[in-house]
Amino acid sequence: MSTLIKIIITSILSVSLFSCNINTGVKGNGNITTTTRALEQSFNQIEVSSGLEIYLTQSSIESILVEADENLHDVIITEVTNNILKIYPSKNISSSAVKKIFINFKNLEKIKSASGSDVFSTNKIRQNALILQAASGSSMHLDLELMELDCSTSSGSDLQLQGTTTKFIAKAASGSSIDAKNLHCSNANAQAASGANIRVEASDKLVAKTSSGGHISYFGTPNKINKTKGVSAQTK
Repeated sequence: MSTLIKIIITSILSVSLFSCNINTGVKGNGNITTTTRALEQSFNQIEVSSGLEIYLTQSSIESILVEADENLHDVIITEVTNNILKIYPSKNISSSAVKKIFINFKNLEKIKSASGSDVFSTNKIRQNALILQAASGSSMHLDLELMELDCSTSSGSDLQLQGTTTKFIAKAASGSSIDAKNLHCSNANAQAASGANIRVEASDKLVAKTSSGGHISYFGTPNKINKTKGVSAQTK
């Protein structure tokens, strides 16, 4: 059910974008070039949308490098407002050979993805806390080492998480999914609704609640479990 809903939502978004931009979509010319963007101020949050690929590297410096079709560089916007790095196309991109943005960052409080965008970590993200929000068919694939992680997904989006965290809060809705079976945590609180799916691992305490066709699979042998129907134990 979750996969079917995701396909339907993604298809609707694609058709809607195509219909609205059939005369204004920009087609990449196939000549791939790379440019470094100037950063006028620091950032601690990232928001990305509209089918762009983001590659995150935790580093001692901050930088932005864009790899894309030559004629798309002016279309791909990277701007910092109120410490939020926003990455989006100013026009609909109908086709492209590449549209990748490589970001070096020091510390992030929040990562937000939408509209079919994809976010990847190239190394382990080590910090105290992080908030993840994914919507509208977007995805994140992250390797983490945290004390606290708070994440939410909706509308066919998905999170693929690995690493460690002490506290883990996960909320999934509307056919989205959170796969955190390889994210080792002590205390987990998971909520899945409306056909969403969550896979979680917990060693000490697990609170798992489902509604409206949501499902939660948990791994490990937590000492304390508080769960509702739609929650099942699994083995890796």
